Amino acid sequence: MQPSPIPSPSIAPKRLVTEPPSVEQDQPRRPGPTPGIHLTGRSVSVAVAIPDLAPLDLSWLDPGADGRWMESPDEATRALGSILTGHGAGGAIVTGELGDRRETIESALSGVSPDRSVFRLHGSPFAATTPYGALAILLSGLNEAPPAHIHGMVRALADYLGSPGGQPAIVIVSQADQIDPDTITVLAQLSQINRITLVVHCDRPTEVPVDLAALRRLGTLTGITVWPLTPTASHGLLEEVLGGTVSRFASTVLWQHSSGSVHRLRQLARDCVVSGKLRRIDSSWVLAPGALPRSTSGGASTAVLRDLPVRHRALLEMLAICGPMRVADLIHTGFAAELDDLEEDGVLEIRNDHSGRLALVTSVQAAEILAAIEPDRHRELASTLEALDPGYLSVIRAAQDLVAIGDAEGAISLFSEVDRASESRPRASLATGRIHLAWAESQARAVVGDLDGAEAVIRRSPEQSSAVLGVQAAALSVARGDLREALSRLETISADHCPELLDAGGAFFTGEAVHFRARSVRAEALAMADDQAGALDLVVSVDRELAGFRTLGIINDVLSPYERAVVADSMLTVLLTCGQTQRCRELAEAILAGRHGNPHAVLYADLVIAALDAMTGLRDRAALGASHAAAQLEVAGRPQDLQLALAIQAYCATDRNDPSGVDASRLLDARAEGHPRAAAASSLGRLGWLAELFLAWSTGEIHSNRARTARILALADRAATDGLYAVEFYAVASAFQFGETRLAPRLAETAASTQTLTSGPSLLMARSVLEDDQDLLYRALEQLAGAGYAAHFERINSPLLKDLPQAQMRRLAETAAAAGRRGGAETEDPAGEPDWMVELTRREKEISRLVVAGKSNAMIARISGISIRTVEGHLYQIYAKLQLKGRAELTRLAAAHAPQRNAS
Repeated sequence: MQPSPIPSPSIAPKRLVTEPPSVEQDQPRRPGPTPGIHLTGRSVSVAVAIPDLAPLDLSWLDPGADGRWMESPDEATRALGSILTGHGAGGAIVTGELGDRRETIESALSGVSPDRSVFRLHGSPFAATTPYGALAILLSGLNEAPPAHIHGMVRALADYLGSPGGQPAIVIVSQADQIDPDTITVLAQLSQINRITLVVHCDRPTEVPVDLAALRRLGTLTGITVWPLTPTASHGLLEEVLGGTVSRFASTVLWQHSSGSVHRLRQLARDCVVSGKLRRIDSSWVLAPGALPRSTSGGASTAVLRDLPVRHRALLEMLAICGPMRVADLIHTGFAAELDDLEEDGVLEIRNDHSGRLALVTSVQAAEILAAIEPDRHRELASTLEALDPGYLSVIRAAQDLVAIGDAEGAISLFSEVDRASESRPRASLATGRIHLAWAESQARAVVGDLDGAEAVIRRSPEQSSAVLGVQAAALSVARGDLREALSRLETISADHCPELLDAGGAFFTGEAVHFRARSVRAEALAMADDQAGALDLVVSVDRELAGFRTLGIINDVLSPYERAVVADSMLTVLLTCGQTQRCRELAEAILAGRHGNPHAVLYADLVIAALDAMTGLRDRAALGASHAAAQLEVAGRPQDLQLALAIQAYCATDRNDPSGVDASRLLDARAEGHPRAAAASSLGRLGWLAELFLAWSTGEIHSNRARTARILALADRAATDGLYAVEFYAVASAFQFGETRLAPRLAETAASTQTLTSGPSLLMARSVLEDDQDLLYRALEQLAGAGYAAHFERINSPLLKDLPQAQMRRLAETAAAAGRRGGAETEDPAGEPDWMVELTRREKEISRLVVAGKSNAMIARISGISIRTVEGHLYQIYAKLQLKGRAELTRLAAAHAPQRNAS
């Protein structure tokens, strides 16, 4: 028998109930009176009623889901089809991956009347150097020699292609960057007078000729971008390309650096295998430390960069080398028009801050631009970088990029080369630089598990009392399990919003990042102590605030996607500690499906899902997930998480009927001893306590029940001493379920002093033993089943459970099964359908309700039993039918009709 963690409904043998219910005198107790509990002899009276957490919004984690740049091929086909079949539309510019562009255009053409003329024009070196070379197909239809001047050419082709008011011919242009300018001018004018519907397709907006880009800005040509690859789709594609399991960490990094391109993702994966960046460990492909290979598939190629206007190219080069720059400074130096053009094309971003606006390119774009810069030009710009960079910004950016691709050791080595005490810098710049460098180095050291080194970096900094370093120090204290130190640090940080920039030369780390990080770390500390209700309130508050920023369209200005994933990691820890398994799984799946590009967040979410599977009895799936996570964690750092992955593996392998269980546990010990960081990672912070519980449960199967109980109680005592009262509760509940009924008073006290989802049922179990009351026992088990913690009653071998009637056991099993299915909104609305649902299909209505209920696409797919891609397809249909732009508008539409339904 293996009990379900946190806590299983299996309890102590009834024969031990007669033992005196005394509390061990040598057990450490929390200070002060215990709220709400009265121990009088064998009677315990208390009311612990903590409801399940309401659904979270989570739309802020993936705000790009409804964005223009992530349109699916199906949506792009519908948009282009409406242009081709409509009247008076000038045409479209379709950018994206070659295969997807071609499929989109061909699919849209299938709906066009066969009577319409379709011409295909292609660029080439010949067409680029020959006047009207690409127009050869159109000119061949003229009965007379083509005019020599442009106006005559436009007039002659207009008469040939159709009459005014008729259906215009369709002209499809490929490789427009290799067509002579006169041809482009002719096509642009024919499009403006509605004699042709022009469809231009190319890889990226920078390849669109100037005349056509101007028509797009005027609205004559519609921009349609096809980037079909979501992180989830990339993960599946990589597993097909590499022929095996790929870690989520690796797929996230490669997705980010492929910019959603199928071809580039495939090529980058092959390059990583050749260079050794992708390695196969334990049947799983993982991302090893080291730089990413330069992609042979190109990107912002040298040719494309060279073909840009000189000032456009200069601006991109400056942003790639110098990092984000003030828009006001760029306008002052004469780059206003170039900023407008490049922002319109999506080549650069402009973000707001309290003092103005910043122009920037992403790290992926910067790498491509730098690779395309000629060496002589790079040397010319080096002096500009030296003048603009205070000396630490480039180091921080490089270190962050290395950490994001799994090379934290490489990031740490960068800081040893920096002269932090340069007297040549102004005092203000020096102070700011120390803060930023200490923060970045501490982050990198924490990733590799060097918590002592991370804290030492902060202590060495003269500015250690700053809010930035205070939050980082608090996060390190939580990772160690030192809640008192963490809360003490957080008390010195203002609870107000801080809109000012944290980094005067950057755009990714704002004062709001400090604010939200401080609140999420505080929630972690409260959850592990004795204020789970307060921790959950903070989680709900953070979720609502970020969702509000997302609704206003300023979420990326407030907090970068990468940093939002860091906050989501803390929320995961809180939800798991508070026993909110359903909400925890929803958030973990949202992190996996999100477009934040934070590989460490998805790796942590994968590990949390493995822990949830182990706790709910899905051992095979948990073992597989933990195995894949462990393979990546061994090379990517985070040894505390590695310990949990190894502990889950050992727990899932230990079974009295499984002879390999002993070998699995010994293998765990051997791997831990051979991995010095893992062996040293015995902290109870974050989820370290859960690793200790898994190891303790495994000990009972490998050695003896007495050894297991001793290890669990040692954990409980250690947790109580450190103020980790939630950990103490789970440990005591675990020992209690293994037969230590003498702990009933202590279990009742810890349950009454915490507010996890299992505190109330655990208190009833303690009372059932103290009062020898079978009805209380059944009520406790029923509550556990309703909370989702009793999915496998039939596997539990408890003497006390055997005394329950079979009818009650069947009802408990049914309740547990119903709780497992209770993941989404009701598929039927008892109050009737609102008017806005009339045109939707049954499946679209179901998905609409789930979206309104706050479910992510991944959760909707799991609930409905369909793929995420199918969910996205249904959503596009829903938005098109209802003429909405995305989730936020759908939710507002449903909310607007909710009072009317209630009134009727």
